[in-house]
Amino acid sequence: MKGVNMSEVKESDLPSIGKKFTLQLDSGEKLVVVIHFSGEREVFIFAKGSEEPTLVTRFTDEEARQIGAILSGTYFQPVIEKEQKLMMKNVIMDWVKIEPDSVLADKKIEELSIRKITGVSITAIIRGETIIPNPQPGEVILPQDTIIIIGNNKQIKDFITTFKIEDYLENVH
Repeated sequence: MKGVNMSEVKESDLPSIGKKFTLQLDSGEKLVVVIHFSGEREVFIFAKGSEEPTLVTRFTDEEARQIGAILSGTYFQPVIEKEQKLMMKNVIMDWVKIEPDSVLADKKIEELSIRKITGVSITAIIRGETIIPNPQPGEVILPQDTIIIIGNNKQIKDFITTFKIEDYLENVH
């Protein structure tokens, strides 16, 4: 099996359209995602060395979020454990249960400034039997929710320390 080669995502503004994200794939192909201000997404695949896309498809905002959740593993988790971690080079995906006395409980994601303060992103919220993929900044984190976070080792540690996730700290091996 080949080693993991994490490619850099290049972001650029498209005035009056939205944002463009470009990723050079290990296969030599290039993936371009355009997110319109309307929420629509366009995905382009360029063959190695080609200036013309070999595939173009469009997704509504809802479709794109569902596909993102599928790709990030929100709908299917082969192993479910309290301390489950997914290591990809220096990227960690972790599941954190929100206790009723947590500083995160009953607050909107945007008011917590989690990404700005720690660099960690919330990729999903599991609320009972409901999964909220790619939660919006206005989404409120409730007690008993499980949030799925992603970041590098330092960012995860900063998150745990900053938001006083004592239960997590007690259970880390």
